[in-house]
Amino acid sequence: MIIGHSVSDGDGVILAIDEPVATVLQRTQKQLVGLSYLSITHPDDVARNLSHVAALQPNGNSARIRKRYIGGGGDIITLEVQVSRLGNGQSGRLIGTLCTAPTLADHVGGDGMPHHLWRRAKDLLSVIRARDTVLGSDLFADHAWTALLIVYVAEAESRIASVDMVADQLRLSRSTLGRWIRVLQAKSLIEPPDTDRDALQLTQTGIQSVERLLATQPAMAVN
Repeated sequence: MIIGHSVSDGDGVILAIDEPVATVLQRTQKQLVGLSYLSITHPDDVARNLSHVAALQPNGNSARIRKRYIGGGGDIITLEVQVSRLGNGQSGRLIGTLCTAPTLADHVGGDGMPHHLWRRAKDLLSVIRARDTVLGSDLFADHAWTALLIVYVAEAESRIASVDMVADQLRLSRSTLGRWIRVLQAKSLIEPPDTDRDALQLTQTGIQSVERLLATQPAMAVN
């Protein structure tokens, strides 16, 4: 559901913002105007947000970004932003349409697709872990797919998938996982790790690809 809109200068300083958006962000319009959107973005989402915005072409296609904000009360607020760039640089404008982002809680007990896909991803990870425990992980080499599932589930649950956490779950060394991460980056499925926060995040292509597989392969085999 659309909440409202924002207008920022080419560097991301907010020039105007709809009152409903300000309310969701637990601030007033007056408090938000003059701030950089980066100052209210969750620190672990800044790098990905910057990369999406930097890739925007003037008067070109928009980008859809799922991101977390830090609310005025300290709460973490997840929204989806459709952003486009008009003009160039400081003289240009970033136009954002902000929407509510479906959460797992919105669909618990129902048939909502986000919960359905999250549940399937969780089930697949459970099968993979049980398989490795019973048969031994040395028989299988689906590290790339398992890593994507781990990061997808973490993002769906608003958790951070750190490099160490993913390596531990895959029972791989950091250096071995690093090679798989570079492969996934080359396929535009995962963002470069945030070296300051050790965080892994899926690209928009990665999210769409994982969800397409989860949605179209109800009996996906675990190889």
